[in-house]
Amino acid sequence: MTKPQRYQFLDLYRGLIVLFMLEGHVLRALLQPAFQATKAFELHEIFHGITAPGFLFGAGFTFAIATQRKWEELITWSRGLLRRIGRMVVLIAVGYLIHIPYFSLRKTIEESTSEQWDAFLAFDVLQCIGVSLLFLRLLFVTVRSETLFLAGVAVSLATTVAATPLVWESQFVESLPRWLAMAVSGSQGSVFPLFPYGAFILAGVLVSWEFLRYAEQGNEARFMRLLALAGVGCIAAGYAWEIIPYQLYPKDDFWFTSPAYFLIRLGILVLVLAGLWFFEARVRHREIHDVWMPQWLITLGVESLFVYIVHMLVLYGWVVNADVNMEAWWGLRLNLGESILAFIGLTVALYLVARLWRYLKKQHPVLMQGVYWWIGLVLAWELVTRPY
Repeated sequence: MTKPQRYQFLDLYRGLIVLFMLEGHVLRALLQPAFQATKAFELHEIFHGITAPGFLFGAGFTFAIATQRKWEELITWSRGLLRRIGRMVVLIAVGYLIHIPYFSLRKTIEESTSEQWDAFLAFDVLQCIGVSLLFLRLLFVTVRSETLFLAGVAVSLATTVAATPLVWESQFVESLPRWLAMAVSGSQGSVFPLFPYGAFILAGVLVSWEFLRYAEQGNEARFMRLLALAGVGCIAAGYAWEIIPYQLYPKDDFWFTSPAYFLIRLGILVLVLAGLWFFEARVRHREIHDVWMPQWLITLGVESLFVYIVHMLVLYGWVVNADVNMEAWWGLRLNLGESILAFIGLTVALYLVARLWRYLKKQHPVLMQGVYWWIGLVLAWELVTRPY
């Protein structure tokens, strides 16, 4: 397989999703309740229902590109595969660590309330990405066949979407260990459980894989036109699902478990992706490229995972800065204008930090590897040795 190039439309897509995410999180955390009770804010929340699926879809799309780049290495139990599996495990650990109630493993175990345990075990975006990509890595190295791998992803996608209403209502889920129940079902309190959110990652893999097939033949434009049509078809199918006078499931919550809502959101995402590809194609190799191609947005997209983690710490705080964060200072106290200014300020600050982070990774990779290990070892040491 040929080595894929860097696709700026994908970085733009991820940057746009990050921008929407930041705006939504800032307004939810800081905007006064009176503003949040308005109809306009209700529409805002519906619009922002696309950001988390968009983040996950982009993770799946990127996975396919990275996998095809290292095809021969990743179909065997090589050092490269083990390194990637390690990254997924670290990502899952970070997802849980962000929500740990105390900066002490002993205190967490001995003094955490049931509510704190639920908040700690709840599945969030990072765990969803980590577990889904770990599943994909293991599936890939197990079947060692492109056809079987894609078939497995497609079956997993269809099963996840179709089973979500049943999983959320299943009594069996409640009998599972708490951590596993949280992982699979939102009825237990998780914001982004594997059902249905893991399906957005699987969809991103399939779309990306097919895109790369067309790209090898120089037919990207044809693929993106077909993808745009497929997006319209998904949206139409989702709305049709809701209006037909027949209910497939005993209980089907449109906003949380419905396959119809999944199709609508997926359709919107692929339309956005196709639109950004055509945008990039229009300005590529032209004098207007540097004017119209927003490099700051591309930087946010390239470092989307880093930006996600940092914004969580700055906006909501962690156990070491529970009182020194934006929510602690201004939570639910700002008017609309002040909240928008806070969003702009946070975005600028995150862009500057992400730009520095990207520069250091590219120019000083050995140093940054040392930084990663140092941060990980210090956190692990403090968590294990600190009594309270």
